[in-house]
Amino acid sequence: MLTALVFGLFGALIGSFLNVVIIRRGARSLAGRSGCLSCAAQLRWHDLVPVVSWLMLRGRCRSCGSRISLQYPLVEASTAVLFGLLGAADLPPVYTALSLSIASILVMVAAYDIRHTIIPDAWAYLFGALALLAALASSAHSLSYALLAGPSAALPLFVLWLVSRGRWMGLGDAKLALGIGWLLGPVYGIYAVIFAFALGAVISVGILLPLPTIVRALHKAARLRDRMLGRGQGIVHGRRPASYTMKSEVPFGPFLIASCLYVWFSMLYGISLPLFNLNI
Repeated sequence: MLTALVFGLFGALIGSFLNVVIIRRGARSLAGRSGCLSCAAQLRWHDLVPVVSWLMLRGRCRSCGSRISLQYPLVEASTAVLFGLLGAADLPPVYTALSLSIASILVMVAAYDIRHTIIPDAWAYLFGALALLAALASSAHSLSYALLAGPSAALPLFVLWLVSRGRWMGLGDAKLALGIGWLLGPVYGIYAVIFAFALGAVISVGILLPLPTIVRALHKAARLRDRMLGRGQGIVHGRRPASYTMKSEVPFGPFLIASCLYVWFSMLYGISLPLFNLNI
């Protein structure tokens, strides 16, 4: 329990750094103190405590009152939970180190894909390389079995991308599935891809139908409250949260990652998956 707590606290700190990487991707440097992009005020140390600062500030900049994206506490909390679970698992040190790096990259990819509907090639390739190393370090199967696991999981998504010429599926999703196959093996890699489609179908219906109305109502209520309190209307680090419509492009990467994590942690903790035996 103590190990999980220590790993979780470390994960929260790493999550704070991941937010910087996500926001500043493409910038020349990650150096420099963080600040509000609405008023340019530099953040104080007590405004940078993962999750806690966002809650204490009630999701608003201390200086100008602009809203702070929910991405910040979600990334920090997600990384903390994943690190805590990995720390609690009885894993070899080398595999633990690789797993922590893999979890960090998956959190970054999910957050960036939600924000921009793009999976950066460099992050997908890095995930694939680390997943392959993890497979080679822990696989009880032959080398050819481990190597073929990635292409086996990526092939269905690549075919969908090729047939639709990118209209149904992005090539970045196929690249991400390559690493998922290496991390989980061919059987569970394909299982994760299939489960991602099921998860995406269920959640997308919920997003595309009732959510826009709810989001618009919340936005109107927030703007009315801001006018009454005389607060700023800006949004820190970017843009107004998107509301989806039936014509919107819903990113598939987060569903792949959620499915991958579900299968991966089920394997690490020996939890039975529907339709499969974990001894495969």
